[in-house]
Amino acid sequence: MSVKKIGFLGLTFTDPNKGCEALTYTFLDMLREFYPGQRLEIICFMRGDDLGIIPEVYPEFDFRCHVLNIYNPFSWLSVYKEIKTCACVFDASYGDGFTGIYGTRRNFVQCLRKQMVLSAKKPLYLLPQTYGNYKFPFKKWSVNLIKKATLAYARDEQTAKSVGPFVKTTSDMAFGLPFDKSLYKFDEGKKIGINVSSLLWDTKTVGRFGLTVDYRRFYRELISYLIEKNEYQIHLIPHVIDQKNPMADENDYRICEELEKEFHGRVVLAPAFNSAIEAKSYISNMDIFLGSRMHSTIGAISSGVATIPFSYAYKFESLYSNINYPYVINATKESTEDALEKAKTWIGTPDRLLESSGKSVALAKEKLEDFRKDLHESLIATGLI
Repeated sequence: MSVKKIGFLGLTFTDPNKGCEALTYTFLDMLREFYPGQRLEIICFMRGDDLGIIPEVYPEFDFRCHVLNIYNPFSWLSVYKEIKTCACVFDASYGDGFTGIYGTRRNFVQCLRKQMVLSAKKPLYLLPQTYGNYKFPFKKWSVNLIKKATLAYARDEQTAKSVGPFVKTTSDMAFGLPFDKSLYKFDEGKKIGINVSSLLWDTKTVGRFGLTVDYRRFYRELISYLIEKNEYQIHLIPHVIDQKNPMADENDYRICEELEKEFHGRVVLAPAFNSAIEAKSYISNMDIFLGSRMHSTIGAISSGVATIPFSYAYKFESLYSNINYPYVINATKESTEDALEKAKTWIGTPDRLLESSGKSVALAKEKLEDFRKDLHESLIATGLI
């Protein structure tokens, strides 16, 4: 039996960001359905060479890492030659990497990656992700790349429309991430999960998002309020965890540790999770969850937890409006006082959140099933299955 060789871009294996990792697990589950009993050779174009535990979870696939050093032109050439040997390339862009959210350099690098696939004349499948908000001078290039993809999916209708009618709409693949609630044991008391983003906590990075909410004040006052109410056990839950570089800017665990010391004995510090599945399994045990990392809130709402997303970028509103979920705090438009008032009100009415989220998650999974069928049909039509 011949082994089909495919490429992965923007799908991570050991990323500190468990949200990015969640996309990889969910997509590999789809491939497992598409290619039953068949071996695939999956070439992972990544910044490092650590594939983590995923090869053990999916032993039916052969994984190989091809390191891409974006600062080395010879590395780009090597990757281009490898892409030419692949049957196709699947690109998730880490969920929101192919946007203008994080600046022009990242926008340029994402464009160049996709351009290599198209220049190599290989089918490019843009998996569900956020588009738009492109910075000068990369808007036209970005849109042309999306238009030339074999299949392009957005995880929300708003950003799909902002690019063009050639982009189809589904929801975020992380809604399909599996979890095991029994991995963690808790007492019978009510629990609230709080996810704090290091990206928004640190003064040197928060300014670029234009928050109208005083981020540190919001979380400190919310935690103090919850302690005073004494109705919930408060869990500080990181979703970007860099165990190799504890002092890294992008390490929520570092901030959670700071807050655990500040509120010592009155909050619980969640573990440093090793995988996206562990993170979602822990979160699934909460009664209420409020988080700033979008995929932490997806993990919560899709596992049946009353969820309050704390938005710092348009990707939140576009994703949650796409599934008709209204309980989102917009930290780029609301005052700290208004954000706190909303959080307190919604925490006090979890049944209302759960009623709405049940319908929203069902819609998200329905949209994902439509995407799965469409992708499967496309792979058959192009001779890739």
